[in-house]
Amino acid sequence: MSKINVSPVCIELALLQKNVELEKENKQLKKEVLEQKLLLLEYKSSTEAKLEEARVREENLRKSNEAFKQEMKQQPEETQRMMKKMMEMFQKQAQP
Repeated sequence: MSKINVSPVCIELALLQKNVELEKENKQLKKEVLEQKLLLLEYKSSTEAKLEEARVREENLRKSNEAFKQEMKQQPEETQRMMKKMMEMFQKQAQP
């Protein structure tokens, strides 16, 4: 009877088993990476939306501030006109 060398076959089976385990682990890691990418995309989308909202608020505040400045600039002019009208009315009332 001839002797069968089992040792190389056992090593090859062990390597195949290890390969299967590594492929399974690799598949799981790829799945986790894809899930993380999805989460990052969702976060990016949310962050970009919040950033756009902040830009809009900033622009609205800037416009509001400009309008307020313009109103404050016109207020002394209006006060001067009203004072002038009041003085004219007082002068008209003082004259018989």
